[in-house]
Amino acid sequence: MFIIAALTIVSGLFYCLFIRGEAVCVMDAHYDGSTAQVIVNKLPFTDSEKIEWWLRNEVKVRDKYHIPSGNAGPLLITVYAFGDGYKEEGKEDRLCFRDVKSPQNCIDKKVLMMIWRTREGGVKYEF
Repeated sequence: MFIIAALTIVSGLFYCLFIRGEAVCVMDAHYDGSTAQVIVNKLPFTDSEKIEWWLRNEVKVRDKYHIPSGNAGPLLITVYAFGDGYKEEGKEDRLCFRDVKSPQNCIDKKVLMMIWRTREGGVKYEF
């Protein structure tokens, strides 16, 4: 019993110190005129940390990937996990991008966060 408890504590510390602490890296982003897809290596663990990350980085992401803001911007921004990178479409449920050279122009559909612009001008987050 002591060994299991010790392993759990060590695993938790390892996760908090090494994995959770890694920086979020935006791998790519795509804007098709109505929606945007932001592809990241990972997001923070909690929902509040995810929102804080977006609020701190939104302007940089929009500027770098030419995603408009305000009423001209997309109603929906979906944040996806990059996973194993771009892949061929295959028979899996993948999201493919026309602006990436095929055949490896698709990612697995692992949604990490969705950011909605509401009719009232607010923002809604979905996880």
